[in-house]
Amino acid sequence: MIPFSLETPPAVHFGIGAFDTLRSIVGSFGSRVLLVTGSHWLGSSPLADRLNHSLEDRTVQTLRCPSAEPSTESLSDAFATASAFAPDVLVAIGGGSVLDTAKALSALVRFPGKVERFLEGVEGSIPVPGPCTPWVAVPTTAGTGAEVTKNAVVKVTSMGVKRSMRSAHLLARAVIVDPGLTVSLPLAVTGTSGLDALTQLVEAYVTRASNPYVRSIVEGALPGMMESLSRLPGSLADAELRSMAAYGALVSGISLANAGLGAAHGFAAAVGGMFDVPHGLACAVFLPHVLEANASVINGALQRLMRDVPGRATGSDPVAWLGAEVRRLLSLYGLPQDLKDRHIPAASLPSLATLSSGSSMRGNPRELSLDERITILRKVV
Repeated sequence: MIPFSLETPPAVHFGIGAFDTLRSIVGSFGSRVLLVTGSHWLGSSPLADRLNHSLEDRTVQTLRCPSAEPSTESLSDAFATASAFAPDVLVAIGGGSVLDTAKALSALVRFPGKVERFLEGVEGSIPVPGPCTPWVAVPTTAGTGAEVTKNAVVKVTSMGVKRSMRSAHLLARAVIVDPGLTVSLPLAVTGTSGLDALTQLVEAYVTRASNPYVRSIVEGALPGMMESLSRLPGSLADAELRSMAAYGALVSGISLANAGLGAAHGFAAAVGGMFDVPHGLACAVFLPHVLEANASVINGALQRLMRDVPGRATGSDPVAWLGAEVRRLLSLYGLPQDLKDRHIPAASLPSLATLSSGSSMRGNPRELSLDERITILRKVV
């Protein structure tokens, strides 16, 4: 059997109503709580009263994150607020960008300085030196799996790229996944976040660094993830479907953290670094093309992965079927099949092909040449 190591948060609480464990969890970390949320979540959420009850005996400072993914600038601003408050613990309630902001802040609060110091691929960067300020992850979308990963993706504005702050020290001390928090998500957000999770499940399963543990949990989560994505457009408030999607997203995060990803995420990181493209959408539109490019080496693995997926005809080509299914799901959520409407200049394709050469691309099941990458980019953008 292939040797492997696992890096996961020490505690994960999953299920409808799990949000109410927040009070007891936070109480073990101290009295000063930095609450990291989206720009509008707290004021509009019906859970505000429950949150206030959970934190009523704490000193709380609220930090509202911009709607975009974290950048070196937004993190610098957030750090100024956080360091002035000096929290004992951070509580992040929101989507992947909010969780990544809190994750990066957990390092910056403990080890003050410029964000770039800890970003991979930035000249002169260093590893996070030790344990960080504790943080608790409460995702409100079912997509990125950021609640259980050890990296925060940050846009380096000066370079026009995305880079990761990555360390086991960044893992959340506790994770609360309450699918009830996702019930109010609109159709498009449900689709882009869910398709991001689907892409992560598939890529972690076939990546070069995959292992028996990751494959086993992905095999258990993928059928429910695909069923929920197929049925949610007609039942957005269905708690069971939301639970299936939230579980799939959770497993996708554990899987990518312990096996890596592939070319779809490599392309998405490059395109998202240079242009305003939602990450989940980028992953989904690239996935069918990446599957096709990898077909010769992933056919058997995908056959095993999708044996229990509902709606798939026995004996059908798994690569072709999954690619068609992703495109069907994009249409079901009213999402585009490609990024042509983003008007990305053709002249940027060589640069995008080069910029896609990050850790995700290195995990792809087979090496994709720059010419192959440009060909895929041309089909999508």
